[in-house]
Amino acid sequence: MRMLWIIFQPSNSLFIMAVLGGVLWLTGWHATAKWLLALTGMVFAAIMLTPLASYLTVTLETRFPHPPLPARVDGIISLGGAVNTNTTERWGRPQLNDRVERLTEAAALSRRYPDATLLISGGHWNPKDKLSEADVARRLFDEIGLPLENAVFEDRSTTTWENALMSRELVKPQPGQTWLLVTSAYHMPRAVGIFRRLGWDVVPFPVDYYTDGTISGDSFSSIGFRLAAMDFIVREWAALVAYRLQDRTSALFPR
Repeated sequence: MRMLWIIFQPSNSLFIMAVLGGVLWLTGWHATAKWLLALTGMVFAAIMLTPLASYLTVTLETRFPHPPLPARVDGIISLGGAVNTNTTERWGRPQLNDRVERLTEAAALSRRYPDATLLISGGHWNPKDKLSEADVARRLFDEIGLPLENAVFEDRSTTTWENALMSRELVKPQPGQTWLLVTSAYHMPRAVGIFRRLGWDVVPFPVDYYTDGTISGDSFSSIGFRLAAMDFIVREWAALVAYRLQDRTSALFPR
């Protein structure tokens, strides 16, 4: 699946289409080449000149607004994706990425609710890595002095579905408990849908926003940034569809 995505993600697809159009032109298939190059140009223009990436991102990020924090919380779940395991192993220090709020906000909530279970879910995204995402998170929390008496680290999952499934197996949530789910705002619809599909009713606590909540062509300024934004947000929309087809989420677009 990941190999297919490398081919079909928007930036790579545009490059492949442009190269193929050039090859067709050079080999005499002028009509087909013109059609393919024109299509490539129109798609590229739509990405560069319209707020398409912004619209797709805002639609996901505003699906679940921040809830009022409850008086009591039994557990806090932080989904993986905020650390770089290979560079952590190479340099011997926790290396974080632009989704680090999944961990920092979870740490802040843990201090707010010291009796709540703090569950960090994240395994080996790359089988070659010796460290899991949970291992790196444990190192980070230990270095910043976060109490870990109530912390639980799930270190086998490699997908959002496995995050939810293996976390449920580990902590065995009980009816009536309140669990906060911490993940990136754009990722929250799919994550909530998966937890609901597994019968775990969580309270969404979205973090790590890429937009200010308004649709604007200025949200992603440079060409590289716009292409990268389109890649990651189209991937999330594709994952919503794929998970629904696999019956791994409660709805196509949970709310």
